[in-house]
Amino acid sequence: MRTHQYRDIICDTCTCRHLSADDIFEEVRKMEPKIGRATVYRNIECMAEQWLLRRFPGINGKTYYECNDATHAHLVDEKTGIFCDFPMENIAVKGIPEWYKVSEIRIQITRDI
Repeated sequence: MRTHQYRDIICDTCTCRHLSADDIFEEVRKMEPKIGRATVYRNIECMAEQWLLRRFPGINGKTYYECNDATHAHLVDEKTGIFCDFPMENIAVKGIPEWYKVSEIRIQITRDI
């Protein structure tokens, strides 16, 4: 597997964006027209296992990936499925024992509009 060849392309594609494996494949294919879906998927999974991509659940059980390793929360609009990165310093979590650290937060919101 040539992860070294596609790693930078996939990471650049996912930098500060929240994409499904299909979204990543479509973006990478624009730059590498002959690449196969399975190759991209294998690279994505390998990169997620190596913590080069963050994997997180989206709406309806779909998995999304991003290449933003800064600590942040995800704000998810349930109607549109759109993700927004949200700084952790804007969130106060009370009642967590001192020997624990919040590593990730996902907040789902529903707009009334």
